[in-house]
Amino acid sequence: MEPPTCLLYLLTVGREKELVLRVHDTGLSRQQLSEWMETGAVHPLTVSRSGDDQTSTLLINFSHVVGARLALYSDGRSTSF
Repeated sequence: MEPPTCLLYLLTVGREKELVLRVHDTGLSRQQLSEWMETGAVHPLTVSRSGDDQTSTLLINFSHVVGARLALYSDGRSTSF
């Protein structure tokens, strides 16, 4: 399995903590995230969990996302703000 291309931090309606996704899709950009949130798009992303050797497709309803940020993927420890 190829390593993740980035980390995606999502803050959704009704949650206090961000959901952290290891994204394996190429070309994910802030512009795309902004457009998906603005239009309330439901979009599939290829993701994996920490320690897993498999990816899965996760459908995300961006109409429920109130904040999103991208970060570079690193094998080291990561923190969430």
